[in-house]
Amino acid sequence: MHPFLSYAPGATRCIQRLAVLGGLAAALASPLAQAQAPYPSKPIRLVVPFAAGGSTDILARIVGQKLSERIGASVVIDNRPGANGTLGCDLVAKAPADGYTVVMADIGCFAMAPGLYPKLPYEPVRDFVPVTLVARSPLVLTVGAGSPAQSVRDLVTLARSKPGQLNFPSSGNGGPNHLAGELFKIQADVKTVHVPYKGSAPSVVALVAGETDFGFLTSVTISSQLSAGKLRALAVASDQRLASLPNVPTMTEAGLPGFEAESWFMAAVPAGTPRPIVDKLNAEIVKILPDPETRDKLNGMGAVAVGNSPDAAMDFLKAEIAKWSRVIKTADIKLDQ
Repeated sequence: MHPFLSYAPGATRCIQRLAVLGGLAAALASPLAQAQAPYPSKPIRLVVPFAAGGSTDILARIVGQKLSERIGASVVIDNRPGANGTLGCDLVAKAPADGYTVVMADIGCFAMAPGLYPKLPYEPVRDFVPVTLVARSPLVLTVGAGSPAQSVRDLVTLARSKPGQLNFPSSGNGGPNHLAGELFKIQADVKTVHVPYKGSAPSVVALVAGETDFGFLTSVTISSQLSAGKLRALAVASDQRLASLPNVPTMTEAGLPGFEAESWFMAAVPAGTPRPIVDKLNAEIVKILPDPETRDKLNGMGAVAVGNSPDAAMDFLKAEIAKWSRVIKTADIKLDQ
């Protein structure tokens, strides 16, 4: 060793510090290399917070297959049902913010749950970054074939003449068709009674049988009954008519301006996910939606493709949470979590 190094004060400490710094650099090298790896470099998990076979699951599989083809990585569907979708959403909220866990959320677990559950374990705006609003599925105001109501105005007049006597079905408390009925009560200034059923099929049967008087249902749910003349569609609860029901007016056209009630589906990732990853997912999904095959499949399930920016999706989410929280508060709806 050089004499200077042998006897210089503090030389040993300098060497030790250099060794420590070298070790830190080596330790950091692997994660840094991973962070700089092109995205995606491994399979993406697309969490569906509902059971297989439902609308959210079908939509996720349509988008997931196309996304896998575009990005060259597997997209694995992971069904995590329970508590009206909140279990699956909570799982994703607590997942690593690395772009490899995505949720296909719906209006229920993202926009209605905050007003329904006082102890919701996540906050959609705080804990998620929307990738894009994927699709919307407008509800259709429907009556039985034997109903005297031929229009929305007729139904409102009938309900006002019989306060508290008309009732409407839903597939369960706190769901989109339940809250749509409550919104109708508020905007039309009528008094009606909600009758919950265990699923959408029994609610349709009840409407056909005349056990209930009107309902807000998806076009797919009622399509066969409409064709058979057992149900009659009065209006579509959206700002545009449905391609599958071109002769059915919107609620605004039918006399209730601004009335909108629909199911919708949003792809989102945990908060903190790097913006370049969010933007990449957004770009790829938005390119998938106009594809004729994708569009036809969505039309077949009564959904309309959207595809907007992450910022626009967040603005939409905030507005929906505020809207449905007001409805829930006004109607004094409470659910046990």
